[in-house]
Amino acid sequence: MSEEPPAPREQIIVDLEPGSEWRFELEADENIALRVLSPDPVFINSEELPPATWYPIHRYTKGALYAPTQARVEVTSLPASQYISTSTIHPQLLNVHLALERNRILAKRQLFSSGPSNGVERVERGPRVMIMGPPSSGKTTVVKNLVNLALSSGMGWTVGVGGLDPSSPSNLIPGTISLSTPSHPLPTHHLAHPFGSPPTSTPSNTLSADIPTVGWWLGGLEPTNRNAEVWKVLIERMGEDWKKRCERDKMALASGLTVDTSSAFTNPLLGTKKDDPKARYTLVSQAVEAFEIDTILVIGHEKLHIDLSRLPTLQQRGTNVIRIPKSGGVVDIDDTQRELIHSFQIRSYFYGEPPLPKELAGLLGKMVSVDGNLNPYSFQIGWETLVVLRVGEENSAPSSALPLGSSRILSPTRLTRVDPSGPAHVVRLLNTVLAIVDIKPEDRIKPETSPKVEEVKAETGEGEEVKEEQQEEEEDMEEVPFKEEIGTREVLGFIVITAIDTLKKKYTVLSPSPGKLPSTVAIAGSIEWVDSA
Repeated sequence: MSEEPPAPREQIIVDLEPGSEWRFELEADENIALRVLSPDPVFINSEELPPATWYPIHRYTKGALYAPTQARVEVTSLPASQYISTSTIHPQLLNVHLALERNRILAKRQLFSSGPSNGVERVERGPRVMIMGPPSSGKTTVVKNLVNLALSSGMGWTVGVGGLDPSSPSNLIPGTISLSTPSHPLPTHHLAHPFGSPPTSTPSNTLSADIPTVGWWLGGLEPTNRNAEVWKVLIERMGEDWKKRCERDKMALASGLTVDTSSAFTNPLLGTKKDDPKARYTLVSQAVEAFEIDTILVIGHEKLHIDLSRLPTLQQRGTNVIRIPKSGGVVDIDDTQRELIHSFQIRSYFYGEPPLPKELAGLLGKMVSVDGNLNPYSFQIGWETLVVLRVGEENSAPSSALPLGSSRILSPTRLTRVDPSGPAHVVRLLNTVLAIVDIKPEDRIKPETSPKVEEVKAETGEGEEVKEEQQEEEEDMEEVPFKEEIGTREVLGFIVITAIDTLKKKYTVLSPSPGKLPSTVAIAGSIEWVDSA
């Protein structure tokens, strides 16, 4: 008997009034596709949806469609949580975009014309904007909208995107901060890459891939007082790299930079040193100086807006602090949801974009093309071959392990080699994500015989003697034969240690592609991942 043909799918239509949004929140078992049936455009995060073409959206995604004019959208199924709202912040975002676009046009005219300005306002570079706000305020969404508006203007901009939120990386692995330069609008298909996919070794069929990206490894989900010094070094390096890029590329200089930040930036005491306890928003001031930020957009937080407006360092630089409203469609994300997103992002790095769900693969009509899967490679490598390091003073031996009365001075970017033969709770290498860094011949430190450290003895009132050490232990220096700067260098890629064989003294690692590792020096952090898919 021949199988009966499937029943025709019921057509579900969502009608949008001018200036309204259709907001949706997809659950674990919900995958939808939508297509625009009306002649006027419909946008998702300021990316225009292709007309009469199915646009897939994967599970757990939360988003909104915006219709500036009356529109009709067909949806494969209605999510359990969905509604239409006429309250939207798109007009405010459009006003911000127009002001930024004016600066870009003036900067381009100044940089690419050789004649006199004829009284036109002189603008030497494009706008540099930093977005700030508390957790779950929609910072990443605002950045994505502003970038998409600029890339859709038809002016050929290559807007830089600075990802200073390690918990929501632009298009790499959680724990990284990055700089990328997209040249086309960024889609909203799934949670893995908020600002598009990084280049892969396979041909890409979707507009989300092949976004040039440079990443730096923090190894944590946010800046804290413990890793603040490492964070500052990373930001300085990012700022230097962006300056070099702008010196080589006038269009990048005219296009400007949009920076997404961590919600930890709202803590005024973050990064404050003991020798300057009255300093406030230290990391904010440092980022503004490193990237030469001229405008800060604060989402909804009135006190933060006032504090930053009064900050002396920003006043001296003439940085504008503007408050914009928080969208009513912003969804609060709990810790469980964040862990799920982080796991999804790491898996997508190794296995590629998620495949098209079965319920969407059989749709009739044109479908937005998606990328193919990647084939990661698992292999073993010896303990002596792969050098695993940790960065930061907090990874060294505690002061309590030193002799009574001893002290030492450690560099904030000090490197410590991980001994895999130690206790598991101390080593913390199993299922740990490692960042591969490039090593050059000049990065190696030649072993030298150091003179013995003289002990300085001082007698106290009670006749006791206290030993003061004037430099670090030489044993630690010999364990890491590399300069400290490699710990804050841009990364080449990532691997995961999936198993540790203590008898054979080998790691089993998962790499996104087969072949030899580009470097055998890796930096470990606190990011762990177990493939549960």
